[in-house]
Amino acid sequence: MLRPALIALALLPAHPALAFDPCDDLWFSRNQLYDRAGYCFSTPLGQAIFDNADCTGTEVTLEPGGTDLVAYVREMEERLECAVDTSATSLDIANIPLRLKLDSVVALSEFASGCLGWTGEAIPLRAGPQDEAEVISVAMPGDDLVWEYEGTNWPEGWSFLTVYRDEAQVSLGFARDDLDYDLCTGLAG
Repeated sequence: MLRPALIALALLPAHPALAFDPCDDLWFSRNQLYDRAGYCFSTPLGQAIFDNADCTGTEVTLEPGGTDLVAYVREMEERLECAVDTSATSLDIANIPLRLKLDSVVALSEFASGCLGWTGEAIPLRAGPQDEAEVISVAMPGDDLVWEYEGTNWPEGWSFLTVYRDEAQVSLGFARDDLDYDLCTGLAG
C-alpha cells in the first residue's frame, strides 16, 4: 500500500526550489523499478540514465510492491498528461546519483508538506528505511525539509525527505518519523 504524503502538487510551483518537471521525475521512478528488475533499455534516455550492463531482457519481474508503484506513477503521468522525450539524454530532476543509491524506489507524491527552516540537530539521511542502511546525505540546521515522495514496503516509523537549501534541492534520503515540528520556523502543506 502506498503511504499518504502531505502537500498538493499544485502547491509545488509556489516554492521556487520545487520548480522542476514532475513528468521527468515520475518517468525516472517508474523506470528505476524496471532497471532494478534487469530491464534492457532501448531508448537514448533509458540508456543515458540507467546502466544496461546488468540487464537481462525486456520481460522482467518487479520487486515486491513495484507493480503497485508503477500503477500509481502511470496514473499520475496520465493525470499530468506527461510526454517525456525519450530521445533526450537527460532529465530535469536533481540528485539522480543519490536516487540511484536508494534501497527503495520512491515516487513523487500527489501531496507534500514541508518543515521550513529546521532548527534542530543534523539529520542523517539513509539509503533505505532501516537503521543499518548507508547514510547517503545529511539535513542540516537551516534546511527546508520536504515530504514529497512516497513508496511501498516502508516499515512504520520512517519517511523520505528531500532537503532544500537556498532554494535548491541538496540532499535526500530516509529518516525516522520522530521530528519535532516545533523545531521548524514554519510549516507548509
